[in-house]
Amino acid sequence: MPLEQLWLFTTITLVLSASPGPVMLACMIDAGRYGFAKSLYTMLGASAGNLVLMLLSALGLGLLVEQAEWIFHTIKWIGAAYLVYLGIQLALAPPLNVDVEARQIRSSHLFGKAFIVAVTNPKGLIYFGALFPQFIDIHRSMPPQFTLLTVIFLAMDFVWMSIYALGGRGIMRWLKLPEHQRWFNWISGGALILAGGALAFTKL
Repeated sequence: MPLEQLWLFTTITLVLSASPGPVMLACMIDAGRYGFAKSLYTMLGASAGNLVLMLLSALGLGLLVEQAEWIFHTIKWIGAAYLVYLGIQLALAPPLNVDVEARQIRSSHLFGKAFIVAVTNPKGLIYFGALFPQFIDIHRSMPPQFTLLTVIFLAMDFVWMSIYALGGRGIMRWLKLPEHQRWFNWISGGALILAGGALAFTKL
């Protein structure tokens, strides 16, 4: 693959990944509540979800979702409902001992939650299905090209997730006061509910 093509793909991915969507929001919230180290499992879960979407796009399912509107809407409403559920759960959560909670929260819970948030975003499936073919030469072996683009995307996305998580970690000390936690839970829960609403009204 020509170097200029790789550079263009990397630049596009770096810019698009910066948008504060549900995954980035989850990384920031989890880092704020449980610390940066725990939020790494959130990042890994989101990356695994994106990897699944990329593999599905490689199989041509992105085009199917784009053509069969009911599939898009089914996935979309599942993802939107899950985000709203997480938002309500967080908004109603009582103040916790941040240090104790960070030790007790299961890493598998954070991983699974982020995986579901990522994999139920049908826009990701269409995005990968639309973007990747633009940078793949059909006259060359496709698996190596697809693998390279996948690695680049996951790396760029992980960089931005880490940046959002570091921002969330910065308020962890502030969250040790119960009244601050209540404000954080309400605001973060509201943001997740709004993200779910935005996803629900997304169109193809």
